[in-house]
Amino acid sequence: MNTTRLLSAVAMAAAVALSPALAADKAQDFVDKAAIAGTFEVESSELALRMSKDVDVKKFADTMIADHGQANVELEMVAREQGLTVPTKLDGKHAALIEELEKAGAQFDAPYIKAQLDGHAEAVKMFQQYADNGDNQALQTFAVKTLPTLRMHLDMIEQLGDRVGATR
Repeated sequence: MNTTRLLSAVAMAAAVALSPALAADKAQDFVDKAAIAGTFEVESSELALRMSKDVDVKKFADTMIADHGQANVELEMVAREQGLTVPTKLDGKHAALIEELEKAGAQFDAPYIKAQLDGHAEAVKMFQQYADNGDNQALQTFAVKTLPTLRMHLDMIEQLGDRVGATR
């Protein structure tokens, strides 16, 4: 009987001791993904300002640069306050997307809007999941605060997508 209690106590102590590490991993994963996505939104939209000939696409790109630029600064501040690191460059997947967009030339708008559609749909899902089940209160608050803007962007992109022939 004492052995059972001791094992139970050890198991509970181990769970409590490991929980902060697991929580930090989940928080860091959210920061990594959110920062990379936000950086991609800004970089691809800066490219849109240079490559697109469509006034509406350029207006959208301006909105992405302003909104995601602001969100990126806020995420970095919150993450650093929580002792988390923020990636400073794109991952391979997003860097490859930038390269593809750079090569699109006159056909830029459709792949740009498609990348925005896919990225924002993924971001809305990720932010909603973290808002609902996140393990870091400050990052959850950031996710809740950012979600309405991401949803608004998704609505804007869907309208542009219909017009330029880019759909999910």
